[in-house]
Amino acid sequence: MRYFTNRSLLARMDLNTKLIMTYFLVFMLAGSAFSIYMSFERTGLDTESATAYYAGDEEGMQFPKEATELTETTHFHFFIMPIIFMTTGHLFLMSAWSQRWKTFVISSCFVYIALDLAKPWLIRYGAPGFGILAPINSALLGITMLLCIVVPLYEMWFLRIERPEHPH
Repeated sequence: MRYFTNRSLLARMDLNTKLIMTYFLVFMLAGSAFSIYMSFERTGLDTESATAYYAGDEEGMQFPKEATELTETTHFHFFIMPIIFMTTGHLFLMSAWSQRWKTFVISSCFVYIALDLAKPWLIRYGAPGFGILAPINSALLGITMLLCIVVPLYEMWFLRIERPEHPH
């Protein structure tokens, strides 16, 4: 029941702040959905397809990813993923969730982003068994990002706050 206390800073935001944060989070939600779709198109979100995509597959006539291609992708993601994480994470930290849950969600998000950055390299140059990271880590990262997006949206627009009564 602690969740329903009025500790949410999000519910107290003024209208224009709620609007700009909502617009940002809607774009982040759309971007996350598009990212999942793109991953599905490339790897099928399964272990074997992810391994074939990064490490290559002679039967399927897929070439392994070259280090330069992995470097370009990793370089971009090393900059953009922390920015997305920092902004959505900060909004999540303004929620009414307990300190313990906030710590768990943002720490999980950090770990899943780190694994997401390492995943192509591990599959390509480590061992094909790292292909298991594709569906599992993608799902876990998706869930934590969804929490960092949906919880603030909910609290900004639907969480009721008790207004202190002023004696007349």
